[in-house]
Order: sequence, then structure tokens, then C-alpha cells
Amino acid sequence: MKNSRAILGKCRIIFFDLEFYVPKNSRSKTGLCYNPWDKSCKILGGSFLLANPEKDFGITESEVYKKTKSLWLWEHRSEKELLQRIHNILKGAHEIVWNAHNGAISPVLCGIGITSSDIPILFELFKRFGILTNSEAFTFQNSFRVIDLSQLSIATFKNQNSFLYPKTKSHILNKYISGLKFASGKSVWELYESKDFKKIKERVLSEVYATHRCYELIKSNLDKFKTLELSQKKREKILRKIQAENSAIDC
Repeated sequence: MKNSRAILGKCRIIFFDLEFYVPKNSRSKTGLCYNPWDKSCKILGGSFLLANPEKDFGITESEVYKKTKSLWLWEHRSEKELLQRIHNILKGAHEIVWNAHNGAISPVLCGIGITSSDIPILFELFKRFGILTNSEAFTFQNSFRVIDLSQLSIATFKNQNSFLYPKTKSHILNKYISGLKFASGKSVWELYESKDFKKIKERVLSEVYATHRCYELIKSNLDKFKTLELSQKKREKILRKIQAENSAIDC
């Protein structure tokens, strides 16, 4: 029987952010312009924090940066080589978690909006460049679990009606890290064209830090909700006991 109890020191939450380049003839005014099957587009790379739940929370911003691994196209010979190294990072985290838990616990991918962008794009690229077959890519992708803060954070906002909708990065940052803003990902295209690689690196590291910090703050909010819920249950239990005692006295 598989052991489903998590060994925290052998669990990994992979906070990450990817950046892409879209040439002018493939750009549109709205929506996701990047297409992993458009050969004129490029994956520029990204940053990855393989967080150990026992050691990598409640740490400083500089410690987050120190623990984050960045991989960039301009540091590799090709997109395929870059993607192979990204795959190796994910595979390494996967092996740590799965080996420790006999496959009962999965590594977690965490970001903002990653379920509709970074994750599907990344696995399509693994297929396109022959790093994984279609079957292997499906199996590998589904051996991870995903926490998308755009969805998780919904419960921490006041929702006026029955239409729940994922929160944008701007919404989340405005609520949890006041004053921190990121320009549209499209601004990276200009930085890449001007070869301002340093600013791209700094931006992505900041995004990974912001995701890590928002995760901590959202969890703190959810913990408070559960504490309030428990307090309410205790009050209701006491009230029922008092009502029962009063009823017995009246009888």
C-alpha cells in the first residue's frame, strides 16, 4: 500500500515564472500571443525556486533570490538545450518527492495564472523539441500537482455574486504586496530586442519572490479563516449546551 503521509523535508513546491518572446508579425492586441508551435516565437527561459516546506518559508527576500535557479536562452546554445535543462530541474524535484513517498505524493507547481499559460506551454515545448513523446509528456505533467494563486486567492476576496473568476496578478499583488507592480509580459519583448537581459532576469526573480510571498500570505489568511470557523463552532457548541441545560431546568 502506498504511504500518503507527507514527509515535509522531501516535498517540493516549485515556484516559477517563464518569459517568452513574440516577434511583431505574431503579436495581437489581446490574449496570449505566444504559441509554442509557432517557430518564430521563442522561450526566453525563467526562474525556479524548489521550496522545501521545512526550510524555505519565513525566509528573507535575499534568501529567496539565493535559492532560486535561473535559466536563460542567451546562456544556452539553443531553445532545446534550455528546455532540456528546465526538464532536468523538474525531473530532479519529481524524483526527490516520488522516491520518498513511493509515488503517493507529488511535487507541486506554483505560480500565478500558470494553469492557462506556463504549464501547458512548457509541456507542449517538451513535445515539440522531442524532449518527451506525447505519451511521456502527458504522464509527466500529470505526475505534478498545481497550486495556481489566481484560483486559490479567490476565497480571500469578497465576491459579490455567484460568478467566481480567477484573480489577476494585479489583483493579488494589490491585496498582498502593496506598491509592487509588474508591467505586462509584453514589455519583455522590447527588453529582449534591446538585449537588456539584466532587466529581464531581475523582473523574473522579483516575480518568483512575489509569488512565494503571496503564497505565504494567502496561506496565513486561510489559516485565520479556519481559526475563526473553529471559534464559531465552539461558541455554537457552548450555546447548544446552555440551551439544553435551560430546557432541562424548565422541565
